[in-house]
Amino acid sequence: MSLPYSEFPVYIGGVGSTAVPSETNGYVPATQVSVNYNTSHSPKRKLGTTIAASDQFSFDGPLSADISFDCILQSGLVSGLDFLLDANQDNFVTIQVGSGMYNKCYATDVSVTIAPFVPVTLQAKFVSLDPVTGSQITGDSNPFDGGVIPFDSDAIAYGHTCTITDSANILNNVQSQISFTRRYSRSPTFALGSVNASTMLLDGVEEELSVTSTGVNSLINFSGEELTNTLSMSVCGVGNTVPFITDFISFPQGSRVLSESYSTKGGEVVTTNATIKQIKL
Repeated sequence: MSLPYSEFPVYIGGVGSTAVPSETNGYVPATQVSVNYNTSHSPKRKLGTTIAASDQFSFDGPLSADISFDCILQSGLVSGLDFLLDANQDNFVTIQVGSGMYNKCYATDVSVTIAPFVPVTLQAKFVSLDPVTGSQITGDSNPFDGGVIPFDSDAIAYGHTCTITDSANILNNVQSQISFTRRYSRSPTFALGSVNASTMLLDGVEEELSVTSTGVNSLINFSGEELTNTLSMSVCGVGNTVPFITDFISFPQGSRVLSESYSTKGGEVVTTNATIKQIKL
């Protein structure tokens, strides 16, 4: 019997905790989730010997388990996204997909897409150092602890409910699409006698903001253009001015506009694209 998508909710536990995530506090309104397992293997080829049918591969590294999901952002359902806070970027979370438990999950990529009159979507990718193994794929037939999931269209963030603060005076007044990306560089650490990594060290964090609009205030030079003030984005729900995640998308003084482009075609206005980057760590 096939398992329906309704039995595969996504829950994210507290930062730095291996406890089972709370289904009411850790629920993430995901629209898509995928899990990929990959072994680190190579053929056993030795000079003067044929490969034995029962012993064909050697395994040179730990099992890799990658998790990715897309979700919408809604007020009251963002507790599971505490891993996005700067104070938590070097720590792990526990992720439950259906009834499968994935421990020590470290974020590797996070992106946000903002466009007019559609819900803001967040995409996140993780690597799990302690994934569930040796069991069947099973769902959660009683999501949200059996309660009613408090979906509210007026609490969802849409493109037209978000605001951009351009204190640096970099962009034109009319923005048509915004894409934000954060990438984490991490290195696994291994203990003697252990097959799996025990933890991951945070080596670097880079962020990028790509804004499509109707113009730019000036074209960049050889070294781009340094922001002289903060450029930030507030992701809010309908009728709300308080951002869901404080200072999530924020590019302070010292960040740089490193690429710009513009184009047009018959019957339309000129469209421009500016990419701002910062190295946070």
